[in-house]
Amino acid sequence: MPAYSIAMRDKDHHIHIVPSDRVMMLDIEHSPIKKVTGERFEIGCTIRLTVEGLIHPLEDTIRFTFAAVRVPGQQMMTELTLVQNHIIKNIFDLGLSGKLPGCPPDDPREKEVGITIATEIKTAMIGSKQLKEVLDRNGSLADTLEIIW
Repeated sequence: MPAYSIAMRDKDHHIHIVPSDRVMMLDIEHSPIKKVTGERFEIGCTIRLTVEGLIHPLEDTIRFTFAAVRVPGQQMMTELTLVQNHIIKNIFDLGLSGKLPGCPPDDPREKEVGITIATEIKTAMIGSKQLKEVLDRNGSLADTLEIIW
């Protein structure tokens, strides 16, 4: 079986290229919804990747904000967690199988933030119809989803 590589940042924002056969475990931790300003709320999702041969797991946080007139409830958090986990698992599986599309060096995203698993997850989340539906159904104001790059 061929070994593919995925890229992921560590806590210091250094990008590591990891052979897929050295990945031991993926851990996802969701933060509670917090109020940022006025009607704006933020949610974070930390992804930890345990890799054979590394003492500490690689870690990256995906954060996004949205606006709502009232504080979102537990139902919204439950639904968001399910949708986020589904997106993360799909992107992670694509990375491990070598099916994530490559990124040419002249791609604007590569120049700004580097192409990592988290970059692909953020791109998928911003385009996710399901994520937007959960936000809309639970009182988010239309078209206020913003990914923090």
